[in-house]
Amino acid sequence: MVLKRSSRSVFGRVIVWTLFGSAGIIIVFNMVFVLQTATELAILKNAGPDKTTFPLLFKEKRAQYEPTSEETKFLELEVYSSKENVTLTINGKRRWDTSEMLIRGLNVVVLNEVTGAVMSSRWYDTYESAADSGLLVKYLKGLRQGRIVCFAVKDDAAARLSEEAVSYLSSYGSSFVKQLQFRSTWAFIVSGTRNNQRIVHAESFQNPATHGKWANPVTIRTLIKLLPESVVECSWEDTIANRRRREFCDKYEGYGDVCRCEDPVSIELNPPPFLDGSRFQLPMAVMASNRPSYLLRMLLGLQKVEGLDPSMITVFIDGFWPEPASVTRLLGVKLEQHAGVSRLNARIGQHYKKSIIDSFDQHPDANFLLLLEEDLDVSVDILSYFKQLLPVYENDESVYCISAWNDQGYDHVCRDPAMMYRVDTMPGLGWVLSRKLFKNELEAKWPKPDEFIDWDMWMRASFNRKGRECIIPDISRTYHFGGKGLNVGGVMQALYFEKHTLNTDPHVKLDVEKMYKDNYEKEIENLLSKAAILDVSQISCLKIKDLIPDTQDGLFVFYIRMDGIADFITWKHLATCLRMWDLDARGFHNGMWRFWLEKNHVIIVGCPASNYCTHKPENLEPLYIPETVKRPMDDE
Repeated sequence: MVLKRSSRSVFGRVIVWTLFGSAGIIIVFNMVFVLQTATELAILKNAGPDKTTFPLLFKEKRAQYEPTSEETKFLELEVYSSKENVTLTINGKRRWDTSEMLIRGLNVVVLNEVTGAVMSSRWYDTYESAADSGLLVKYLKGLRQGRIVCFAVKDDAAARLSEEAVSYLSSYGSSFVKQLQFRSTWAFIVSGTRNNQRIVHAESFQNPATHGKWANPVTIRTLIKLLPESVVECSWEDTIANRRRREFCDKYEGYGDVCRCEDPVSIELNPPPFLDGSRFQLPMAVMASNRPSYLLRMLLGLQKVEGLDPSMITVFIDGFWPEPASVTRLLGVKLEQHAGVSRLNARIGQHYKKSIIDSFDQHPDANFLLLLEEDLDVSVDILSYFKQLLPVYENDESVYCISAWNDQGYDHVCRDPAMMYRVDTMPGLGWVLSRKLFKNELEAKWPKPDEFIDWDMWMRASFNRKGRECIIPDISRTYHFGGKGLNVGGVMQALYFEKHTLNTDPHVKLDVEKMYKDNYEKEIENLLSKAAILDVSQISCLKIKDLIPDTQDGLFVFYIRMDGIADFITWKHLATCLRMWDLDARGFHNGMWRFWLEKNHVIIVGCPASNYCTHKPENLEPLYIPETVKRPMDDE
């Protein structure tokens, strides 16, 4: 009996300890599960300026908790933010480094909640560009629920980060974005749920210890449980276009208009024909690099272009970038990709040369080629504009190119969609090139890969232009929206491109006969003989526009000092006063500029350099502005 009682006692103890052990394991597992999925935040408050939301599972702990089942997977992430660099390390593999991400501001990477694959990588220069804050908010609002989003600051992201963006990032789950200062570092990892709630996995920031200095780097790490299925699945109608859409949207993020479940934008490229039912058989080369969101906007803009034949479009991508290639296939457009040759502006020049050669080879019967770029919107009548003017290009040997862009086509100085100019410069940004010019002159002497010169500046050189001119519109048929490129940043985009006008009239009849060389000279002489002369010799910079009488559709002329054909000192300072392009002299014809002020046509003649100075009264002193002036604000 003693033995029995002893056996029962031992057996009871075993059962009790087994239950306690099992309960302990269950409690530990559940604690880990709750911590991982609910992400309860542990916040350390240091004596210094740094505050950190610590990730819950660090690298050294991963093996202890990683399940053996293939049904549940974890994603190990590390995000680093500093003055010099940002990095994202995914399962031990670094994604960003100094060779790939050289971009200042706020960098954002989106990961798939099921596979962990990178779906999007964007950067927003909220140090320099006020517009980028709005683009950031729009981008985040377009993401599907459930995505894992990683943020990291390089250099500075606070200087031009708008209150709207700060507020939205706070609603996104950030505890610290409101505390960011100039040159703070910040890293943040967050994901979403089915009911659009946010799960913050890790966040850290530091403010500079000293004014004007950069903050110390921050690093955050976390382990995220991947989901068995996507949080959102769209039930689009089963069409060929929607199959392309689904394939694209399952792989990439950041294209909310295309990928939203309800009423996404059309990806069918079926623009209207001309009024007579025809389409213009003009080859179109779209020059692209690795700016896929720009390329999508540009291609979607072609849907409205009257007379466009989609089979004539080819997108040429500089490099084998998968995302812009997928954007091109999404729209069903012909695609060619070139291996990058050289670097910087020399690489761009080589890409242009190869694309032009390939375009003329693909269309052996075409005498002309339209070149567009991935960061251009186009007008509804761009092809009608070129179609009407091509006979002038073909028959007038003094024409170097036809461009859709007016360098001086700002909202406040252009007005007439039917007006055109001949200019001694080559504007680019949507232009037609003739096969004869390229094959007979330009191709053989195109800049080599080791010649670091902008291809368009080279095209403008006098040894290439040889006195020939380009035809441009008063109101541009393209609009430059790209604030992120080799030569254009956010500030330059805001100052020199943002306020350009894009024509919206679909059926503009052009008097193209005026654009032949001799006819144009007669037109200018006729205008100058009729124009009322304004005395601006004693006027100040900010008062120039006040000289124009309170009328509309008047014709006026005034004269500025221009001692030689290359003396643009007064013109550039006057252009600054008028909030026009002033970085170099553009848009002139034989020392003369034409534009609109206060709804009146104004002609400016540079004397004594221009032949048109014969119209200037002898006793009239030309305007002379030798000193640099400050660019007025828009409301001045």
